[in-house]
Amino acid sequence: MLTLSQRLQSASNLLSSAYVDSYSDRMMVGRRAQLGESMVWRSTLSAEPDNGHLTYGEFDLAFFGALVDRALARPAGRREPETFVDVGSGCGRLVLAASCVWPELARAAGVETCADLHMMAVRAQARASLPRCDFVHGDALQAMREGGPLDDATVVFCYSSAWASEGGALTDFSELVGCCCLPGCRVVVTDKWLECDGSCGEFALIDEMEGPNRETGGSVGYIYEVVRSQRGG
Repeated sequence: MLTLSQRLQSASNLLSSAYVDSYSDRMMVGRRAQLGESMVWRSTLSAEPDNGHLTYGEFDLAFFGALVDRALARPAGRREPETFVDVGSGCGRLVLAASCVWPELARAAGVETCADLHMMAVRAQARASLPRCDFVHGDALQAMREGGPLDDATVVFCYSSAWASEGGALTDFSELVGCCCLPGCRVVVTDKWLECDGSCGEFALIDEMEGPNRETGGSVGYIYEVVRSQRGG
C-alpha cells in the first residue's frame, strides 16, 4: 500500500500534466475576477465587495494532504464512503488531488463562484480523466444546503485565509457550516477558526496543525467535527 507521501507525489505529477496554465496565469485570472467588473467576494452570505484581500490562492499540497488525511481518520458517524468538498475550489487543484490521493472517496467535489476559474477546473478534469469528480459553478451556500448538489459533504476543506472574520473567528463561513453541514461532517479551515459560541451551530475542535504556505509564509490548519447544525444534532 502506498504511503501518503507517495500518493501525494502521484497527485503532484497528475496536476502537472492536467494544467496548461501556469501558477502566474491562474493567479492573474483570480485577480481579474476580484478587481474587474465581475468582482468576486469570497463571502457567500454578504453582497459586500472585497477590499483588497486575495480571492485566489493555491494551498500547499503536502500540508493539504496531512490535514485532510487527519480529518478522514475521524469516523463520519453517519455514512460511508466519504464525500470531499472544497469550498472556493478555484481551478480545482485540490479536488483533483483528493480524488487521486484518496480513491476510496465516494466523490471529490468543488464549488467556485468565478466562472473562469471554474472552467479551468473542468478542463483540467477532462485532461486528468479522474472519475468521481464534480465541479459546481455558483454559490457555496446554495450548493451545500439540503437539496443542493453538494449536500452530502462529509469532509469540507476551505482555504479560508481571505474569508470575513472577527478577531480571527470566521463569520460567514461558520454560518455556512452551521446551515449546510450534517452532524459528523469534518471541516478543515486555515489560519482562522470556526465560531464555537453556539450561534451558528456546535463545532468540536479535533486537531490543529502548522504547515508551509508560500503565499503567507506559513499556515495553521484547524480540523473540526460538526456536532450540531441546522440539519441535525
